[in-house]
Order: sequence, then C-alpha cells, then structure tokens
Amino acid sequence: MRRHQRVALTAISALVSVGLVLVLLFAGSATEGPFARVMHTVANLVSRTENRAAMKLRGPGRIEQMKWLEGYRDDREVLVHPDTFLFGVYDDGTPATLDGVLALERAIGKPLALIQTYAAWGDKPEQAFPDRIVDAIHAIGSIPVITWEPWLTDFENSKHPDLPLRADRDRGGLASIAAGRYDFYLDQWARDSKASKHLIMLRLAHEMNDPYRYPWGPQNNQPQDFIAAWRHVVDRFRAAGATNVIWVWSPHVAYAGWEVYWPGDQYVDWVSTGALNYGTVANWSRWWTFDEIFGKHYASLSGLNKPIMIAELGSVSVGGDRAGWYAAALDSMRTKYPAVHAALFFNVRRDNTVTYQAIDWSVLSDSATLRVLRR
Repeated sequence: MRRHQRVALTAISALVSVGLVLVLLFAGSATEGPFARVMHTVANLVSRTENRAAMKLRGPGRIEQMKWLEGYRDDREVLVHPDTFLFGVYDDGTPATLDGVLALERAIGKPLALIQTYAAWGDKPEQAFPDRIVDAIHAIGSIPVITWEPWLTDFENSKHPDLPLRADRDRGGLASIAAGRYDFYLDQWARDSKASKHLIMLRLAHEMNDPYRYPWGPQNNQPQDFIAAWRHVVDRFRAAGATNVIWVWSPHVAYAGWEVYWPGDQYVDWVSTGALNYGTVANWSRWWTFDEIFGKHYASLSGLNKPIMIAELGSVSVGGDRAGWYAAALDSMRTKYPAVHAALFFNVRRDNTVTYQAIDWSVLSDSATLRVLRR
C-alpha cells in the first residue's frame, strides 16, 4: 500500500472512530441494550468498509494466492470433508490486529488457510460475536477458527439477576448452560454468526477434561453435563439457522478418559487437540517429540471418523532441536497420520498460562525453524 493511501485510510478510520466514541460518551447509560447493538452494528459496518478499502489498496496478491481455498470457504460440505491439508496460525496479536499473522506468512513465504482467535463468554463488548475479525479474516481469503471459552463469571448479576452469584457460578456451570440459563447470550451469538454469512469453525469449551486450567473442567462438572451443554449450544445455533458454523470438539488427550466427553457424531464436525512441546522449561516437562505427544492417541481420535485439527502446534527451543522437532512433526502428519487435515502454528510471544515465566513460542527469529516451515 502506498504511504499516502495508507495515511488517508488511517485518517478516515480515526475520524469515524472518534465520532463513535463521542456518541457513546454523550449517550452515557443509554448505550445499554438496543442502542449498544446499534452502535456495535455501525462499528462493524465501518470495519468492513475499512477492510474492503484496505484490500483494494494492497492489491489482489494474497486473495489470488488463496483462490484454491474458495471451495472450503464457501461450501460447508467441502470443509467438513476435506481432501487436502490446511495450515493455519494463532497469533497473540489477534483479534486486535492481523499484523503478526501476515508477518509469519511473509517469513514462510505462503499465506495460511486458517486463522484462529480466542473469545470469552461475558457481557463486555469484546465478548460479543467478533464480527470484525471474522470479516477481516474472510476479506484476506482465509477461514476463521474461534476458540470460544465459557467464562461464566464474566456476566453481570445486575444485568442477569436470575444467574447464580459469581462465587457460585462455575460449580455446575455446564448444567446451567444445558438448562438454558445462558440462552440470552447463545442466541445472540447464533444470530450474529448466521448474519456474518461466512463459514466459521467454532472450537467450543476446549480441553474440557483438564481438571486444572479452566472452570468448565471436571473439577466443577460431570462429563454428562458437558455433553448436555454442548448439544444444547449446537441445537440453539441450529434453531437460529446458523448452519454456517463448523463445530470443533477439542479434548486434552494427555489426560486419560477424554473419550467420555464425546457429544455424538451428529454434534461434531471436526475433532482437535493441541501438541505443544514445553521442552525443559519446567520441572514437570521434558523434550517430547510430536509422536510422543500425539501419536499414541491417534487411533482413538481417528476412530471418531472426523477430520483432525492440531489446534495449537508448537515447540520451545529450550532442551532440544526445535527445527528438527517441527520437521519430524510435519513429516509424520503426512506419512503416519492421514486423518490429520489441519495444523495451526502457535505463534505466541508471551504465554504464562501454565508457567510462572512467560514462554515464547514464536519462530519469527528462528531462521532454522523458518527454513523448515518454508520447505
């Protein structure tokens, strides 16, 4: 994009954004409810206009490279029965910006088919359906993958007095979802998903069998509650006509017994899991190969007769040969694990979700690993 064109686009976007902020400030508490929805819609229309203008100024290069993906982007049946391999990425700059995604693509010399973002449940504006990033991902020719996390304590009791108090909300939270207590939120997401008119891969309540990390895990819920909640969510979306949503079921296969969380063939389109090698960064970890992390679970996962996604693929550089790890992982997907049809690089620079010290999974400064990915 030429410099003066980029400056002009930025200026227009800034003026519109300032106008929206001023309207919100003067409106005060009136922004609650229907008015907030109107402003959300206006903001998304502005964002879509920005996306279209930016694509015109950048030129058709990436879109032309992604022509081969059009069948997957536009036809649900093709995406749920893939006959090729889809590479993707989660970058921790998303959803605020796609700059990190595009930087990785430039480094490996190829645009990526799947772009992942994370979205939490709740009342905050950023917890509404992410229209803007979904539209932006489609505008550059890729398919969005949304990891949708049911953080039930993010709903305000003042707005939803029928919900349990925050301190009590996680205990049995999935049963509450199944009972319809969060339908006000589900139904809006379903309507917005349908309105987007784009195919969306929705990875709901991932790692539901992990008893440590997430409140929707077995420390607060029973497997049958997860199954009932999953089916309820899918049924609400289907009732709203949101058939453009592809449902991705994602257990943590390192914990035994994940099979009991299976919602049923009619409720799942893809299965996924993560494959992250923590090397020797913590006293509980060691250098694990991709085969050691994933291989022993492949037979069970592939037995579900769904395409498999490695939703978080990554290795640290501490404790072994990272470039060699990626080379072996990608080769084994091709030769040993034919049911794997997608792998998303975990391009996160500061991850402190399971360790006290932040971990850098990004490979942008690792020339040896980048050579592997390019190849």
